[in-house]
Amino acid sequence: MTVENDRGEEQYIPGNCNLGKAEIRRRYRIGYIGLVLTILIILILYLTDAARIWRLLIFIPAFYGVSGFIQATKKFCYIYGFRQVFSLEGVRSFKKINDQDFVKADQRTAMKIVVAVTTISTVITLVYYILDV
Repeated sequence: MTVENDRGEEQYIPGNCNLGKAEIRRRYRIGYIGLVLTILIILILYLTDAARIWRLLIFIPAFYGVSGFIQATKKFCYIYGFRQVFSLEGVRSFKKINDQDFVKADQRTAMKIVVAVTTISTVITLVYYILDV
């Protein structure tokens, strides 16, 4: 959820939005890169007939991809939330958050995103590990 002010600029919303349009596009790119890397690793493991234990490697690109997609859709970067900054005016154009209530709201949201990304990535990895492909 982003809110634009009367000049059409996006606004920071504690616990809800700490990314601008350029940062959101960047997160979608991260998501697609992670997806492609996950598929590539699956193909390589399949083509080389690698031992099942190597399937656990997909956790890393899956985490990367899921992280990008969730942050883009939520318009919230968990790293920025933990670092107490937001970036609405371009990529890595940081502004510091000084209000402790805002910091707490951002950190709660950041932690929820980390838990969701970790859970989804773990499920993807375990399903692939268990599948007899």
